[in-house]
Amino acid sequence: MKWGILSAGRIARRFAGALTASATEQVVAIAARDGERATAFAADFGIPRAYSNYTALLADPEVEAVYLALPNSLHAEWSIAALQAGKHVLCEKPMATTLADGLAMVAAAQANRRLLMEGFMYRFHPQTITVQRLLADGVIGEVQQVRGSFGFLLDDTTNIRLNADLGGGALYDIGCYPLSYARMVFGSQPRTASAFVNGAPIDFSLSGLLRFDGDRHATITCSFRSAWNQRVEIIGDAGWIHLERPFNPTSEQATSIAVARGGRHVTVETITIPPADHFQLEAEGFARLAAAGEPIPAIGAMPLTESLDNLAAMEALFTSAHTATHSVIRASAFVPEWPVGTLTTS
Repeated sequence: MKWGILSAGRIARRFAGALTASATEQVVAIAARDGERATAFAADFGIPRAYSNYTALLADPEVEAVYLALPNSLHAEWSIAALQAGKHVLCEKPMATTLADGLAMVAAAQANRRLLMEGFMYRFHPQTITVQRLLADGVIGEVQQVRGSFGFLLDDTTNIRLNADLGGGALYDIGCYPLSYARMVFGSQPRTASAFVNGAPIDFSLSGLLRFDGDRHATITCSFRSAWNQRVEIIGDAGWIHLERPFNPTSEQATSIAVARGGRHVTVETITIPPADHFQLEAEGFARLAAAGEPIPAIGAMPLTESLDNLAAMEALFTSAHTATHSVIRASAFVPEWPVGTLTTS
């Protein structure tokens, strides 16, 4: 598939670099509001065309799919514009900053019969797929709790992550990872949310409690004020699974999954996962789905139903944090009404 990239930022560079190793995916255009920056980006990665505005890239007839890595506040606007231009869209997380915007994006994808997916690259990593299969096989029994955390020290006061107008904040930037992981593990939308937040006008750190059906729970923490950390623990009634780097493992190093079986007296084994570039796997997997017009699977990809559920949960977490009450999560997925994943290319 031939890709265009909207943004010349750090994550866009990571995506472009991953595609240089792909036998099937090619970046043919880059757009940034700073034309010189776009030109330099194109030179670094051997990209044929550089544009100084996003609209020009969307008008490029060779571009089949757009990787959108703009600031969070621009995700909905430019995803919809790209879909209306007939492009498939892989939009970086979070897909939007409100559930209403997320639903509008899904509507645009359906109206224009193009594939839209939220760019949670970890969903394509063999580590994640292995965890999903272990859960499906009932290796740890019925999951009762999920605990997830992601944090690092952000001491650059000019960083875009601290800009409220551009959709900054810890939950949008990194908290969405443990939130989405919990949603993936339980396989359903959480029902209520409680949260504590530190910081204004953006959240520097947030701790949340999510209740799922069957009185099962997930706790998530995210922070720009902590030492670097990321972790997921999945606790069942017959064992547990621990991951030390669940969200962005490096492409050069193997990862490992600790799996305990046995309830009271557990036996622990370590499953080693060979190195993999999940950005490359994400682009290649997205392209296969777009070409085949197949439903987006829960294992090995990121379904839109889950993206909308996560947006609803984030809204509920913010509501709880700002009102000091439990918040009922909006039903994001009247989604069975959407023929999610049935999009075909024309």
